Amino acid sequence: MQKTLVGKMAPNMGHNAVSYFSAELLALINRDFDGSQLKFIRAVGIDQSMVSRQCAGLIIPGRSTVDRLAKMLSETQAIPLVVAYLQDNCPLHLRPQVVIRAKPQSGKVPVKENLKIDLARFPTHQRAVIQGFVDIVTTDAKAAELTDILVNFYKRNGLSKRAVS
Repeated sequence: MQKTLVGKMAPNMGHNAVSYFSAELLALINRDFDGSQLKFIRAVGIDQSMVSRQCAGLIIPGRSTVDRLAKMLSETQAIPLVVAYLQDNCPLHLRPQVVIRAKPQSGKVPVKENLKIDLARFPTHQRAVIQGFVDIVTTDAKAAELTDILVNFYKRNGLSKRAVS
């Protein structure tokens, strides 16, 4: 299903063109932020009106915005947005001949379940630490193993998940 962009067209976009970034951003917000633009905005620190217009397909973000999003989101969240951004910036007449996609992530630890953390409730510096830890644990098998050992320790000793402050 194609969406028609309304209002001012983004560069390289025609009247019947799909905004890949808008579609991917909406999917990310629905999947990882419970469909809440407010939760997403708090997590990434982007202006609400910009996010709203990007979701509506009225604008495509600039490179600096995409860079900021890539730094604030996990790799698994950021890569599809970057791919969509690049697809939107490909000239329309070349789109049928150009394939833009992410490289397969070799060596990644498979994710067993979707981790949902409302990062918006943490100060910015804590968000960065939490996101860094999640990135390490999801990309390094030894770090994931260490996390499993800690979880088992907590279970064996009857410690609550909330015991760590």
